[in-house]
Amino acid sequence: DLTCGPLSHKEGNDWLSKNPTTTSKRQEPKRQQRHRNNDENNSAIINRRRETLVVNDVDRYYPPLADWIHSTFSFLPHWRMDDGQISLAEEGGGIGPHVDNYDVFLIQMSGRRVWQVGKREIGAKEEMERTLDGLDVRILGDWQSGGVVGRFVDGDGIGDGEGSDLEMEDWIVNPGDLLYLPPRVAHCGTAVTDGSMTLSVGCRAPSASDLVSKLAEKLSTSLDDYAVRRYTDEDLLSEMEYIDSPGELTEKAKDQAKQLVLDSLSTMLNDEEIWDEFFGRYATEQKRVRNNYPIQLEDWAEEENESMDGNEEEVDVWGNAKRAVKSVLNGEGVFYHAEGIAYAYSSFASTKEIEVTLHRLFANGEMWESRSEPDSNESKMGQIYATIANNRRIDRNLIESALSCNPNEENLCLEELNFLEKLVSIGVLYGSDE
Repeated sequence: DLTCGPLSHKEGNDWLSKNPTTTSKRQEPKRQQRHRNNDENNSAIINRRRETLVVNDVDRYYPPLADWIHSTFSFLPHWRMDDGQISLAEEGGGIGPHVDNYDVFLIQMSGRRVWQVGKREIGAKEEMERTLDGLDVRILGDWQSGGVVGRFVDGDGIGDGEGSDLEMEDWIVNPGDLLYLPPRVAHCGTAVTDGSMTLSVGCRAPSASDLVSKLAEKLSTSLDDYAVRRYTDEDLLSEMEYIDSPGELTEKAKDQAKQLVLDSLSTMLNDEEIWDEFFGRYATEQKRVRNNYPIQLEDWAEEENESMDGNEEEVDVWGNAKRAVKSVLNGEGVFYHAEGIAYAYSSFASTKEIEVTLHRLFANGEMWESRSEPDSNESKMGQIYATIANNRRIDRNLIESALSCNPNEENLCLEELNFLEKLVSIGVLYGSDE
């Protein structure tokens, strides 16, 4: 049974023990906020069938979880953080043995679970050969065939299996335990108690094929010379003589075609301005796109007007970008990154202008850019970019430390304040009372 209910950013840090039931300023529309009603009937169904309920992107719907993930895994680049996935299973429940393409951190939230973890990486070809047919997810077969059973659970402890060629080893995790899984290492988790809940924090890990496909997409839509240049035979008319084998694909033709591709890719890969923009946009794009997210300010205001029972004053503060920026600068609230939106920034020497440094901010696949010259004061936008990208929670002190002007004198900080208002208006930043 699915039920709808608003979630809050202000439930506090103890998110493991609290039920999100209150609302705050910028929330996902209520119709999209769903959670499993864990009544006795549902638990009985899960128990009978040994099913596992898996919910992706929980941090997008429960901001305190996003706070905890960013704080706990602060050693990860922000653009590499993917999502917080929660799985809930009764005793005996589990997904089955499988392989992930990225780093995974597993935090046991409640109950106990045993993890069988492989001792080696499994290649994509081997994975496909071992994947069971007829399932919606890629589950490995032959996980325990031929006596491959790994290490054995013995009561509350762990006993070593016999032999050194076993495929996996077992680990029992209790509430609060963390298990790290490297990419391409097969694993299988099974609940050994009822109410076993595990939080999975995954990392973005683009493959070579992902990047090449995106490069090809960029090339196909670009009007730049390196993208539209075509194959040609410069000596086509100078060699108007009989050809013995007109059907032959010559080495010369293949070499020219190869060089055409190499020149185009070399331009993109070796030009820092082109590659930085390409990778920054790609790295911050949403990998699981949701309709109407992030919520544009005007769209959110309409939702809030319907749910605030005519309390326009409360809507006006965060429903207006200019007022939202003023409120935070007055110490009356803070900004947060919209949950699930990746940020990154870069600064590097321009390849086209001498003694010019480019500063860029990326968010949700968008890019903003400013330029600065040596001994100039124009790098202030670069400081703003870095402050925004480095901090999920942005308060008055952080903003003022990044500004090279007095925020109370709007004419002196017009560019920076307008930029903050822009981010708020398109929904990648939102304001909240604290």
